[in-house]
Amino acid sequence: MKKLALLGAGDLGDQIMEYVKETGMYEIVGFFDDNEALGNMHRGLPIFGKINTVENYYKQGDFDYVFITIGYRWFDTRERIYKELKGKVPFANIISPLAVVKKGAKLGEGIMISDQVYVSHTANIEDDVCITLRSVVNHGCVVKKHTFFSTNVVLAGNVTIGEKCFVGVGSVLSDGITVCDNVWLSPGSIVIKNITEPGKYVSNVWLFFNLKIFGWQGLLAPCP
Repeated sequence: MKKLALLGAGDLGDQIMEYVKETGMYEIVGFFDDNEALGNMHRGLPIFGKINTVENYYKQGDFDYVFITIGYRWFDTRERIYKELKGKVPFANIISPLAVVKKGAKLGEGIMISDQVYVSHTANIEDDVCITLRSVVNHGCVVKKHTFFSTNVVLAGNVTIGEKCFVGVGSVLSDGITVCDNVWLSPGSIVIKNITEPGKYVSNVWLFFNLKIFGWQGLLAPCP
């Protein structure tokens, strides 16, 4: 079995560790984390050191792959680490046996595709992307680098999601929509026109259920 080191010993790292152990995809041998001391133990596994030492450990043969487990609130950090290690250390793909990834789909590296996800045969998922439970990436869709989907996200055909985007739980994007880089979509967002400006967008549906009704001028309103 191939050996895997996780880059980040926070909450997402713990979740990924348990998921990988349950599915038996890799043997996890330890963590790298800039906020933990060398030699500490985390969840029964060693902290090898800071992330800038990853390449040295890889060359020693301590592991075969790495996976970035730093959460979506730190997209810039994820991007920096990925760029620093690209071409030097292999990134693992963690793809659930319960996902449906059609033959012909184009997959990058360092991606996670969780349980009951559907990826069409003409979809393109770029590097360092996480797609969580029961999401749909339909025909002709492109999900660019360092983007994170929450649960039950649905992309209709020919949707493009930019880099370093967060797509909240239950969001639906209509056919042919393009979302630029650095966009944050709240839970329940319904996107029916292109998003061309970076920022946080809050669905009026989400606001309604939180007793904050600001009018129905559009399905999406940018956060202040």
